[in-house]
Amino acid sequence: MIDKYNCNPTDIICCIGPCIKKCHFEVEEDVAKLFKDEFCDMDINEIITKTNENKYVIDTTKINENMMKQMGLKEENIIDSGICTVCKEQYMHSYRVRKEEAGRNTAILGIRGK
Repeated sequence: MIDKYNCNPTDIICCIGPCIKKCHFEVEEDVAKLFKDEFCDMDINEIITKTNENKYVIDTTKINENMMKQMGLKEENIIDSGICTVCKEQYMHSYRVRKEEAGRNTAILGIRGK
C-alpha cells in the first residue's frame, strides 16, 4: 500500500485477525532457528520463548506488529483481534487441530479513497 498507492504509513490501520497464537504455536529447534535467522533484527526474546529442552513457542502476532511499526504504522493503529484459532477451534478453522480436515478462514479487505 505504501509503494503502490503512496499511502502514508501513519494513516494505515491494520487489524490482525484470528490466527494461531503464542499459546499454541509450539515448535522444535529447527523451526525456531528459521524464525531467529529471519527476524534477527527484532528482540528474539520478545517473540520466541524456550519452554523446555528443545521446544519453543513463537509469537507471530508480535512479529507482525513489530514489522508494521518498522514500516511506520502507529502502534494505536495496529489492532489485534486476540483470537487464537486453536483455543477457539469450535468457531475457527485450525490446521493445527484438524489437519487435512481443516477448512479455511477468509478476510474482506478494502481501501477507502479520499
